Amino acid sequence: MRSTGIPLRLVITLGLLGAGIGLAQTPSDAQALDAQGRWDAAESVWRKLLASSPEDSRLWTGLGITLSHEKKYDDAIAAYRKALLLHPNDAETELNLGIAYFKAGKVPEAIAPLQAAAAQLPGSDQVNILLGMSLFGSGRYKEAIPYLEKAKAQDNPVLQQVLAQSYLESGQYDKALSEFQRLLLRDPDAPAVHMLLGEAYDAENQSERAMAEYRAATAKGYTPDAHFGLGYLLWKDGRYAAASEEFQKELSYDPKNSLALAYLGDIALKQGDPAKAEPLLRRAIALKIDLRVAHFDLGVIAFDAKRYEQAEKEFAVAVRLAPKDADAHYRLARLYQATGRPADAQRELAIVKELHQRTREELLFKVSGPPH
Repeated sequence: MRSTGIPLRLVITLGLLGAGIGLAQTPSDAQALDAQGRWDAAESVWRKLLASSPEDSRLWTGLGITLSHEKKYDDAIAAYRKALLLHPNDAETELNLGIAYFKAGKVPEAIAPLQAAAAQLPGSDQVNILLGMSLFGSGRYKEAIPYLEKAKAQDNPVLQQVLAQSYLESGQYDKALSEFQRLLLRDPDAPAVHMLLGEAYDAENQSERAMAEYRAATAKGYTPDAHFGLGYLLWKDGRYAAASEEFQKELSYDPKNSLALAYLGDIALKQGDPAKAEPLLRRAIALKIDLRVAHFDLGVIAFDAKRYEQAEKEFAVAVRLAPKDADAHYRLARLYQATGRPADAQRELAIVKELHQRTREELLFKVSGPPH
């Protein structure tokens, strides 16, 4: 009996065509999957699309976004870089690349793409914040300031603190003081802000005001390094008994605070007790090897005990850690004189003379100001 319907071969052909059409996927499908949090599926779609259109920069950018959502930042960076090779200077892709570097913890690498994005999107708070934070995190404080200012960091207490620290680290002490004081209006008991304000006052040689801020930081309970910071200011002022008390308080909370141990050792040495000082100093450098004060003091102890070989090693480390420290060079000169090495002693004394001259010139510049 003959069928009056569609021929079987046509049914099969249409069925196969329909199945093929159903499998065809677009960037919109990948974006929808990404928005639903189905990132594995979205990634699979992007890669299938790229297999047929590898020169489409938009597909590489889309893949990068999905990979970033999956926290596969290194893969995302590679995808964004490929997109930029195909379509250079795209602002959104540069921004996404900077974000991926930032989230991957590769903060210095984030700067270049974020700068490229900022050049095209100068009014973007997101770009300015990320670039300012990346420069700050890379120790480029002065460069960070204009971007943080553009982003109106004063409206956000976290960014405001970063801006204030940038002012402080770049030597703009008046602006730093102003920002820290504004932060304290928001939260009068913030210990970290009191400590940073104390650092700013110290940079301005306002030692009593600096100490007052560190005391405020310690008033509400323990804050890491607050007692040490106060102790250090007291140590600089020659108030060794009070400084020792603060260093001991810091150590009662943090027995492995290497700086507190080192400065306790230094005070013991200054008070004429090298037997008490030496174990404290050795404990300090066992915790942190690059403590200039500890190596210098151990050199002094060894020199006074005529352990010249050990003293030379310690003074050499002190000089390496602080090449502009005239005291360490002078101690090395004395050691070379004591061990019959006059040429080496003269070399070190010449360095001491040059460093003292520079110090005098810097002081004159501060007093008189730059030339007019």
